[in-house]
Amino acid sequence: MRKAKMVLGLGLLLLMACQWGAANPAAPAEDPLAPAGLTTGIPAPDFELQHLYGGTARLRDLRGKVVLLNFWASWCIPCREEMPLLASIYRDYRAQGLEILGINLTSQDDLDEVRKFLEEFDLPFPILLDPDGRAERDYRILGVPTTVFITHEGIVHRVKVGVLEGREDVEQTLRPLLGLR
Repeated sequence: MRKAKMVLGLGLLLLMACQWGAANPAAPAEDPLAPAGLTTGIPAPDFELQHLYGGTARLRDLRGKVVLLNFWASWCIPCREEMPLLASIYRDYRAQGLEILGINLTSQDDLDEVRKFLEEFDLPFPILLDPDGRAERDYRILGVPTTVFITHEGIVHRVKVGVLEGREDVEQTLRPLLGLR
């Protein structure tokens, strides 16, 4: 019983930290959880994942493009909130060299629900499946959504745990990476 209370208490502290960072404009720009997750400034871990409707994708094949990885699940309410933003960003910046890959945490999701989610949002970017959780582990995903911004050289530039802060926030990260003003 005591162990369960301690785990519950730690979970509540973690939730409060996430909410404080999202609601407090004085909070640091980087997500407070990012240091415990994937480190910025390192080469992005390569992966080979299946597309939902066939074929495979490898991160190394996208070298030379700015890549935004979005880890998500169909049951994740915040993931639903940010998908329209990601679709809009992809449509507006794809011609400038941006690639977005949605990586579903398939080991924690149901494929029928994934398909329903995708039909609802009509996403224009590729959706990849991570059925064994390997990409999730390699990227040290602490929660969903998590968005990883990768430079055209394949270096992790920014990790955002939680919902993206809006179009301006995303563009402030992407535009310099894409060589845009």
